[in-house]
Amino acid sequence: MLGMFRRKAQSPVIQGTILVVILVFIFWGASRNSGNKVQNAVATVNGEAITFRDYQKEYDKTMSNLRDQLGGSIPSGLLDSLNIKQQVLDKLVNSALLRQGAAKIGLYVSDQELRNAIKEMEAFQENGVFNGKRYEQVLVASRMTVPQFEEEMRYNLLTSKVFDHLSRFASVSPAAVKNIFGYQYRQIKLRYLAVKSEAYAGKVDKAADKLAAYFDKNRSKYQTEPQVKVRYLLFPLADFTGAPPSDEEVAKYYKTNIDKFTTPERRQASHILIRAGEKDSPEKRAAARKQIEEIAAKLKAGGDFATLAKQYSQDGSAQQGGELGFFSRGQMVKPFEDAVFAMKEGQISEVVETPFGFHLIRLEKIEPAKVEPLEQAKKAIIDQMTSEEAKNKAFKAANDTYEQIIAAGSLEKYSQGGAQAAIHATELFTQKDPPKELQALPELTNAAFTLKKGELSSIIETSKGYAILMVDDTVPPAQQELAAVRDRVEADYVAAESVKLAKAAAEEALAKVKAGESLDKEAKALGVEVQTTPFFSRAQTSDAKLPLAVAQQTLSLSEKSPVLDTVAADNKTFYVLVFKEAKDPDPAAFAAKQGELETKLAGERKEDLVTAWLEYLRKAATITTNPQLLR
Repeated sequence: MLGMFRRKAQSPVIQGTILVVILVFIFWGASRNSGNKVQNAVATVNGEAITFRDYQKEYDKTMSNLRDQLGGSIPSGLLDSLNIKQQVLDKLVNSALLRQGAAKIGLYVSDQELRNAIKEMEAFQENGVFNGKRYEQVLVASRMTVPQFEEEMRYNLLTSKVFDHLSRFASVSPAAVKNIFGYQYRQIKLRYLAVKSEAYAGKVDKAADKLAAYFDKNRSKYQTEPQVKVRYLLFPLADFTGAPPSDEEVAKYYKTNIDKFTTPERRQASHILIRAGEKDSPEKRAAARKQIEEIAAKLKAGGDFATLAKQYSQDGSAQQGGELGFFSRGQMVKPFEDAVFAMKEGQISEVVETPFGFHLIRLEKIEPAKVEPLEQAKKAIIDQMTSEEAKNKAFKAANDTYEQIIAAGSLEKYSQGGAQAAIHATELFTQKDPPKELQALPELTNAAFTLKKGELSSIIETSKGYAILMVDDTVPPAQQELAAVRDRVEADYVAAESVKLAKAAAEEALAKVKAGESLDKEAKALGVEVQTTPFFSRAQTSDAKLPLAVAQQTLSLSEKSPVLDTVAADNKTFYVLVFKEAKDPDPAAFAAKQGELETKLAGERKEDLVTAWLEYLRKAATITTNPQLLR
């Protein structure tokens, strides 16, 4: 509803109507309308309707995110290539399938779970406590209703539950971990030549007819920048800074938030781990226990803990002698934590069993809990309280003003009614060159170019406070003639043509190398040097000292297939690459990487399971679409 008021704030109908806005705040009462009875549906999933309103809302959100990523404007033709409409529809269908599938396996999100999750969100808290009024204000400023927000929250929580449920089946075998280790850490070395386009700029034919043809083909690149003209109201935090809190208020804040000034006891420990998962066979677990007990015997006989950790520990900390750094309670699995916090400095534990396997632990150091005294914390508390108070007051003032503008029906009516907040105005400006007064407020500039003429923004949060703006006028991009942009066109044409020439030269060299010519001979003909990479692997492609995309294309090269079949390109440089040699990974490195690879593989399996589950649900579902509403 407020979205409509923003868009139509200049409407004579609204200007001539007394608008009464009643915000009904029902925090715990939101429920989802399935829309099954709504006839205006873009699709149905097993009889559940996806309404055009839901589709439009998701489409608008997707477009807004895309504009933000691309700096405010979407290049011509990009939407068609991305097929945004189908992406949005697929997302909504998957959402419906996930909800329905979760219900079939007994997963749901209770009102209490939803309530607790929202209460814990910092955006809705004041002084660490949930505030209902703040909750309402933040949602209004974000152009969301309570039911809309709670529906999205409920879906996000349900998604997490489904993910966790399916994750139970994402087991990873030791053989799979070893295979992926060999695959990821096999190393190769290459010889290559690089052909740079800049070397061909002087060879480009810049005849007038060629420039004109290039300009005609790329006219859209040489349009003027869009412009907007706005009026805006500012609510800077500096204007709402009141008297500092009293000593009593500071003391109360300190007492209420004592955990913020308390550093819990921390302990520094090292460990030796022999892995044995809960799902491993009894034989493997027995062998792991025997190995850790043998290591324990070596320690008791005077062995050095760090040396033995480097030699035997099957954990990423092995290379650091098993060192795990400092940690407090709640950061380690319980059996490990219980052992560490029962030990004295320098003590080595007996064998400790956790879900990861068997550990020997040495407690290195104890750092006692600390509480920062009130006097030391006082300045930070005053700054925090002053900042929060200013922010709350500024937001309230912005929110009150916003409601007054809506109630008045237009910014003009608001200004004529004795407006308290000053209204500033600009001339036309581009997004790249905002007026001086807006250069420190990029949030306002970005917002201005997302709105239509006559549209009122929501409350905009900036680094300096809050703001509201109205777009008074817009000037769309306009085509320019070649004479006005000739220098730009010529520079772009030369750059484009030199890339073509460089690519053609590299492709000719590659063809000759594949036919049997030496890389050295082709490099000499092109006037470039043959270069050699260091050894690198899939897991460490940056070691190649090549652009990442180029290095990744070469990882399958070998003695049997030594030449990359195509020219690899990065920006304006083209590469001809030839295999030199390879070597297998060091087996001793496997122990250090095993845990990391297991975690990564398990994560990939979880994602694959969720994807496969949704695909299964899609195949079994009855899905209809209404193409007429998707045009």
